Amino acid sequence: MQLLPTSNPTHFAVLLTLAFLAGCGKATVEGPAEVASVSLREIEVTADTVNHQSLASQLEFTGNLLPKRASRLTFEVDGIVSHIPQVGAKFDVTLNGQRYQEQLGIIYGQSVEQGETLVELNKSDFELQIQIAEAKLAKAQADLAKLNAGQRPEEIQRLIALRNESRARLDQANRENSRMQQLRNNNVVAAAEFDQAATQAAASRAMLESAEAMLASAQAGPTAEEVAVEQAVVKQAEVELAQARQNLDKATLVAPYAGVIVSINVEVGDRVAASSNPVVEMMDIKYLVAEINVPEALVGRVQVGDVAQVSAAGTAVAVSGLVVAVNEMVEPQTRSFKVRIAIDNQQRAFKAGQFAKVVLSIESGQSDALTIPNASIVFSDGQPSVFAIDGDRVLRKRVELGLSTDDRTEVRTGISAGTLVVTDDPTLLADGMQVKLRNPPDASGELKAVRRVSVSEPRNN
Repeated sequence: MQLLPTSNPTHFAVLLTLAFLAGCGKATVEGPAEVASVSLREIEVTADTVNHQSLASQLEFTGNLLPKRASRLTFEVDGIVSHIPQVGAKFDVTLNGQRYQEQLGIIYGQSVEQGETLVELNKSDFELQIQIAEAKLAKAQADLAKLNAGQRPEEIQRLIALRNESRARLDQANRENSRMQQLRNNNVVAAAEFDQAATQAAASRAMLESAEAMLASAQAGPTAEEVAVEQAVVKQAEVELAQARQNLDKATLVAPYAGVIVSINVEVGDRVAASSNPVVEMMDIKYLVAEINVPEALVGRVQVGDVAQVSAAGTAVAVSGLVVAVNEMVEPQTRSFKVRIAIDNQQRAFKAGQFAKVVLSIESGQSDALTIPNASIVFSDGQPSVFAIDGDRVLRKRVELGLSTDDRTEVRTGISAGTLVVTDDPTLLADGMQVKLRNPPDASGELKAVRRVSVSEPRNN
């Protein structure tokens, strides 16, 4: 059997009453028992008023500090690393009597400007490809110019002479073929000799047709199709030259923006492949972004432009940040949505990747929220409720809670403004219990101030 704790006056009073009543209820064979009359005084309680207040709460979140932007830089062409600028830290030390002086190449933590060279590949192959492309373009342009200019007069005269000669040869071949035809009819020559004469005439006719076609073509100039073909050859050569020049430019890796180096993963002499592992990693940390997860219950309470306080390990004081992004999607696994807060980091007080503490001032969502004292809230089976004063008794009322501060909580449903609720001590009450206000309202309706709490004990009548 579990005993009630006797350190609480109310519990002690209830325990004594139950024991007394149990004893009085016994009867003996000698006669009826004498019944004692017992009564409990009203339990004195303190109450407060349900009212409207402007409610804001300072809620704390943790998240990660992210850079403004980060890049993993790779080469777009294959090659061998030939140069890394020696613009890093200088050192001049003497060890074991020997002096060492050197300047380091680009290294992590070093600041770089936009367009600054980070790594260069050997450029000899790329320069050779440019020379080849330039020569190919020059030849294509010359061929097109020759085609557009047409044939020279001397070439036209040569083709005319060739046509005339072919015509004369055909005339001679035709005469010989006619003579052989007569001889063949008289059976003077063999069939083979006749066939040879006919073949010679046909060949002469073909030579004449070819000479006439060449002359006509030379005199007419190039066709549109021929010009289009040569123009396409020139265009292709121009594209190849542009590609060769781009490849030369791609042999130099430059910073796409001003930032700091995170890592450089090659040395002079290393062979790199296009789009392989990152050669240089860098980021922009002029400002950082704290990314936090905000519970979905606060949807609509966090807006772009809200001000937050951000701190991290190693920082003496928090800095002001600005909400710059609120995700419109609630993540189903965590039932939260992401919020980003930007902070100025030009002095490099923070480092990307640090854990950050973010304090947001969350408004209730109303300029005048209905609130109850935190001390009035009790939970039963995980459900919040309050005890409202109803005459000389209390009634349990279930409520739906909203935003909470150190002393008051927004109540969304379940109770109305002006209701008195018990604040000291509602956990000792039950629905319908008789109570007496320790701080009843005065003529103006204001509740009296109460310094301490006391609970009445039972008395016998």
